[in-house]
Amino acid sequence: MRQKNRISLRKSLVITAVMVAVSVYVFAGSYTVRSGDTLWIIANKHGTSLETLRKLNPGVGTMIYPGQVITVPSTGSGGGSTITVQMGDTLWKIASKYGTTVNSIKSLNGLTSDMIYPGQVLRVSSGGASQQTNLDIDLLARLVHAEAQGEPYEGQVAVAAVVLNRMKDSRFPNTLEGVVYEKHAFEPVSNGHIYKPASSTAYKAAQDAINGWDPSYNSIFFYNPDKLKGWNWVLTRPVVRRIGNHVFAR
Repeated sequence: MRQKNRISLRKSLVITAVMVAVSVYVFAGSYTVRSGDTLWIIANKHGTSLETLRKLNPGVGTMIYPGQVITVPSTGSGGGSTITVQMGDTLWKIASKYGTTVNSIKSLNGLTSDMIYPGQVLRVSSGGASQQTNLDIDLLARLVHAEAQGEPYEGQVAVAAVVLNRMKDSRFPNTLEGVVYEKHAFEPVSNGHIYKPASSTAYKAAQDAINGWDPSYNSIFFYNPDKLKGWNWVLTRPVVRRIGNHVFAR
């Protein structure tokens, strides 16, 4: 009797394992890696997470190469859903969790402010960031890494937010590339550090800024006062706050 029970238990475990495997892969598709792609970029393109990509591709490490075919969640799965706001939730937290943006959630739900309350039901569309934003995140992350490596995480997000704020300001270019590569705007572009790979923390900071978190409080300038030599015009700008070594101003 015990032997039969053991055999039955083994069969049940095998069936369960197969069902789990099928549930993971039945909604999966394939993606061919392009030049400049990283796992982070691919995850954002498909509205998923690095953890999910790694589970779908157990043999793939952090290094990928153009032409490589990897498994990704199918675009048909998880296109959108409704969630109930919990105590402590903010639009930014929800956007980060579901891989979308604050503005996307507000648009889907007709919200005119960032105020939400526990028990409120919201429509959420995963992967709500635009394709252009997904393609640009590597550039933004590299700038954050070059400008704010070693700074508090909030300060790294604030640096990314400043770049995005400039895109909305008529005094600056309205594209990410235009803002980053504007002449004399950022030292890492001049000294070549912009071309160094970004850390995973810098990618996360860039994504958090894209999702709507702005610790700079709408600043469009930042600088390290300890590195300024003599008087500088940026000192005339109204200071908003200081995070780590950086001062943020408008």
